[in-house]
Amino acid sequence: MIALERERTTQAINAKYRGVDKKAKDKELMFAKRDFLNDQNKPVEFKSTFWKTAKTQLKKESGGKCAYCEANTEVVAHGDVEHYRPKSIYWWLAYTYDNYLYACQICNQTYKSNNFPIGANQFPIPVIAKNTTDQEIEQLAGNISPDPIEIALNYSLQQFLDNHKAEVALLLNPYFDDPATYFAYEADDLIEEVKIVPTQPAFAHHVKAAEDYYGINRIELKNIRYSVYTKFRAFKMAYKALGDEVVKREVKKQIEDMLSNKYLFAGMNRYFDGKF
Repeated sequence: MIALERERTTQAINAKYRGVDKKAKDKELMFAKRDFLNDQNKPVEFKSTFWKTAKTQLKKESGGKCAYCEANTEVVAHGDVEHYRPKSIYWWLAYTYDNYLYACQICNQTYKSNNFPIGANQFPIPVIAKNTTDQEIEQLAGNISPDPIEIALNYSLQQFLDNHKAEVALLLNPYFDDPATYFAYEADDLIEEVKIVPTQPAFAHHVKAAEDYYGINRIELKNIRYSVYTKFRAFKMAYKALGDEVVKREVKKQIEDMLSNKYLFAGMNRYFDGKF
């Protein structure tokens, strides 16, 4: 896992995820929640077609890799738009762009599903009751989650990030958290695996959560990581030993490529780059 950055431009983010369209979706969710509170036979339903159009941009930002496991989604399983905070629990974030990222089916559906362990107080929930008026919902619209472009408006992005930190989410979000702070890597040449371990004991809970709900240390990943690791190690060793400057430049290009965001397991390569 590597840190990711959102492209916050009108070209990258469709109009329906921001501005007046976002407020309309906020109201839709709050009205649905009020209806459910008044009639349990009317569950809050979500329109999956809404977030599917974000896939191309999110995939671009993650370099075509799963934002969680960093594997090529065309190899492990096709990727899709993932709700970091599950919409089944955080219903008001179902249409929030900053709750989306690109993930493979294995991490998202097989492991994570609706799980979201936290270490402190849950995100503040919009106060919707059976008797909440239309006017009150109108006033709340635009104030229950951040606008991805107007990040300082109403419920700001900074407030969203502050609430994220206060909740102490044990599952990392590469847009909010720097995985390099939490994750280290351990190579085993005997069994030919590389597993993720905590950088310090205090982060053991985050690694355990990633194992349980991202499958971050599933055997397939540990094996593929090792294959990439040995290639990276060989390039690093060769670079130090080579005398031919032309060949050395080519090896350096390979090393730089393996450290780039687009490369598989770039987070691991960057970790071992310092070690080697």
